Amino acid sequence: MNILVWRSLLTWLPKAVIGITALTTVTPAYPGVFMLAEKLADRIGPNVITHPTGYRGAGRVLFVTVGIASSTSLNDVRKMWVPVLNAIKTWNDLVPTLGNVHKTGSNVPPDQFDFESVLLHELGHCIGLDHPNLASESGLQGVQRDYTKTTRGADGVYNLDPGMDGVIGSHEDLRGDDVNLHWFRRDNNNPFTIAPRVDRTTYGRELFDLPPGHLFAANANLGVANLLGLGNSEAVMQQGISTGEAQRTLSPDDVATLRLAMSGFDGLAGTADDYTVVLEFAGPTDDADIVLHFDNEETTFAACEIQAVEPRPGHFVITRGNIFFRDDVAWFFNPEQAGGPPMPEVFANRLSGSATVSQREHLLLEVSLFPNAGLNKPADYWVRAVTPMGVFWLNERFEFVRSDQAVRVYGGPLIFIDRLPILNGSASGLPLGEYRVTFAVDNNEDGLLDGSFQDSVEIVVVP
Repeated sequence: MNILVWRSLLTWLPKAVIGITALTTVTPAYPGVFMLAEKLADRIGPNVITHPTGYRGAGRVLFVTVGIASSTSLNDVRKMWVPVLNAIKTWNDLVPTLGNVHKTGSNVPPDQFDFESVLLHELGHCIGLDHPNLASESGLQGVQRDYTKTTRGADGVYNLDPGMDGVIGSHEDLRGDDVNLHWFRRDNNNPFTIAPRVDRTTYGRELFDLPPGHLFAANANLGVANLLGLGNSEAVMQQGISTGEAQRTLSPDDVATLRLAMSGFDGLAGTADDYTVVLEFAGPTDDADIVLHFDNEETTFAACEIQAVEPRPGHFVITRGNIFFRDDVAWFFNPEQAGGPPMPEVFANRLSGSATVSQREHLLLEVSLFPNAGLNKPADYWVRAVTPMGVFWLNERFEFVRSDQAVRVYGGPLIFIDRLPILNGSASGLPLGEYRVTFAVDNNEDGLLDGSFQDSVEIVVVP
C-alpha cells in the first residue's frame, strides 16, 4: 500500500491576496475537486476520490479530531479557540450558503487576515477537498488561476479561452484537450446549487455528462457567481483571500464535494458504505488527526500537509493532517462564536442519540457545550439520568445521587465544554434495561430547572 504526502502552501501574492502552490512527494510505504486528483491523474486516471481519516469502506460516523499543537503558547491557544470551534462547527453543520464572501461589513480589520476563514479552507484540505480552480499550483498568474481545475492534456499546456461570455471558469470556457477534474452537477452544471441526492448518478466529471449547450465544467468562483446574478458567493475551497475579508460559511460546491465522498467507495448514496464526518476539537494536543501549528519554518503564510493511503484503486484515505501558520502574519482572531442558542450535547461511548452497551463493556458518559451567542451569560447546568432504578442527578461533586427533586450540578457562566467525562467505568453493575441521560442548561442562574436547552442520549444495557 502506498503512503502519500501532499502539501498545500499558502504564499503571499500582490495586493495581499493569498495563493496556493503545491508540492507532492510519493514515498514507499467528486462536485469540486479532491486532494491528490491532479497529481495522480497521469498515473491512475482522473477519477480520484479522497476520504477523511478513519474511512475503511463501511458505513459509520467518522470522528476526526482537531488539535492545537502542544508547543503553541497559551496566549495563542486562547486566541485560536473560538475560530477553531467556529470552523469545526461550520464543517459539521455542512450547510450550503450563498453570499458567503464579506469584503465589507465584517469584523475583520482592513489590514488583517481572517484566521477563521483561512482555517476553514485548510480544514477542507485535511478532510479531502482540493481547489476547484487551477490555483497557483498550476504555475499560472493572476485571473488565469480561476479557470476550472484540470490537468494539461496531450499537448502539455493549459488551453485557456473564456468563450463567448468572457467569464473565466464558466460553462462556456474552451479548454481544448485539458482533462477536467471538477465534479459538476449533471442536470445544470451550476456549482451554486446542490442536488437533493449527491452521488455519481447526479454528479459527473466527464464532459459528455454536461447539460446540452455547456462546453466545460463551471467552478464556484466570484466571476461565475456574478454571471449567474448571485454576487459575493464563492467556494471556500477556491484559492484566494484578501485582508479585511471574511468567508466563514460553505458554498453549495463545498458541501456537494464532501457529500460525494461520503457516498463511499461505490459512489452511491444510501448504500452500506456511506459515512458521515464529525470534526471534534481535542484542545492542545499533538495526537489529534489534524494538528494546527504556528511554525515559520514550514510556510510563508499557511500550509496544509496530509498523508494518505490507497485502500482501493482511485480512493485515498487521509491518515494524518497538519496545518501550519506563520506567527508574524497580521492575523485577526474572530472573538465571536458562531450564532445560535447554546448547544449542550451528551454522549455515551462517543455516540450521540442512542447507544447499546453490554454489561461486559465500559461505559463512558461525556458532555459538551457550545455557548454560541450565550457565551459567559449566567446559567444553571443539570444532568439527569432516568434509569430502571429511578431518577438520578449529577451533583456539584460530580456524583450521581438518587432524587425526586432536581439537583443542580453547576451554576455560573456559559462556557465551552468539550467532551467532559461525567461517568467512566464498567457497565457490569448496571441493571439490564433502558436509560436516558439528559444534559440541560438554563438561560438564567436561579437554581430552578428550566431545561431551556438540552440534549439526551438513550442507552440500552444488554447482557
